Amino acid sequence: MPEFLTERDRSALAQLRDCMTNPKLVSRATILLLADEDKTTTQIVETAGVSARQVGYWLREWDKRGLDIFPPEAQALLAPGSDEPVSSLGASIDEVVPSDDGASLDVVPLPGINQPRTALNLLDAPGVQPTDPMSEAGRKVLLFHFERMLLNEPGVRVGEDIEAVHDMRVATRRMRSGIRLFEPFFKPGRLSAYNASLKRIAGSLGEVRDLDVFMDKAQKYAQKSPDVDLAPLFAEWEKRLEIARERLMHRLDSREFTRFNEEFHKFLTTPGKGARSLPDPEDREPVEARHVFPRMLYGLYEQVRVYDDLVDSREVTTLHALRIELKRLRYALEFFEEILGPEGRAVIKEVKVLQDHLGDMNDAEVAVMILRDFVDEEDRKNSGKPRFMRQPDVSGVRQYMLAKQLEKDRLINTFPTAWAAFTREDVRRNLALAVSAL
Repeated sequence: MPEFLTERDRSALAQLRDCMTNPKLVSRATILLLADEDKTTTQIVETAGVSARQVGYWLREWDKRGLDIFPPEAQALLAPGSDEPVSSLGASIDEVVPSDDGASLDVVPLPGINQPRTALNLLDAPGVQPTDPMSEAGRKVLLFHFERMLLNEPGVRVGEDIEAVHDMRVATRRMRSGIRLFEPFFKPGRLSAYNASLKRIAGSLGEVRDLDVFMDKAQKYAQKSPDVDLAPLFAEWEKRLEIARERLMHRLDSREFTRFNEEFHKFLTTPGKGARSLPDPEDREPVEARHVFPRMLYGLYEQVRVYDDLVDSREVTTLHALRIELKRLRYALEFFEEILGPEGRAVIKEVKVLQDHLGDMNDAEVAVMILRDFVDEEDRKNSGKPRFMRQPDVSGVRQYMLAKQLEKDRLINTFPTAWAAFTREDVRRNLALAVSAL
């Protein structure tokens, strides 16, 4: 929390709180004023109607930026040298607000903070054409998901919606999968540095997202089981989440991430950059998407089907490897969905059902390991004490761990049935029909 607010800061924040009508900006000022009164995070959450993450975020931003956490038109409400506001701020922070001298003040949002770092086109689809060379098809696909990553960064920073972290992470995953798919069509090593940067940001996003998912599922379990006390677990996960968010913010604020975004954007918006030279037409070498992708797609499908004889083994490591192959198949189908036949959408849906099944199994397995570590650590701290004297009481966490273990076992045991549904004849037929459109 900030150590103190000066009288001038306090007066300015009070003016902003009282004269603004945008609820988000009012909450922002209220958080700081309550923190200055030494209110706890819990008290601020209850009074301001915000989340604990929002409290932490805006206190950190105040430490770094002061009044600049408010847009210029909000600061224009403060008359220089006066305690009187000069006007009121409307409900939208995007509108143009008149200043005290009658001039118009245009909002100047901070790139990456409350707007994307660069102007985005946000097409409905990558725009791949059947006759595109594979390098240019890849450039379109990567740019499409790169823009989705930038679009979600402001939401990730504020932390109001956990889906912003999910969507930004998914965008990085798709780009990494795209780089793996399209790398052969670019000069050697041309995409490796970008992939390394994406891996780092994906790791930071993953730390936050995984904890978000664990907490969300644990909260739903607690709501259905009111007699189970998971408070010690939530307290520990909140601490971890705060640390993970700090690391994520550090990553987003880093020069390395800024440089990556600038260089990758330039690369993706420059046709032909870094691509292998196209062969002489006389060589008749396939380079267009319509010629190359069918072979690639069936190769990915083959990598999935080699697990036919292994799914009954119920080996977790085997199922994890299969999950990765399914993800690669699904992303490839989505990258080229607009040039495939309409049956492609049905195949994507089938892959997603199987992938989600394995994803839930993976989440349950990881949750069991984390819960077991938590319980073991508490047992170590309370070694030698009778169970009834141990603090905190983690019996509720033990019960939840058992529930997650049962969930994992159920998903493993039912997977062969899900696999049989995926490998049925009409799914294979739909895949062939989707490719036949090329």
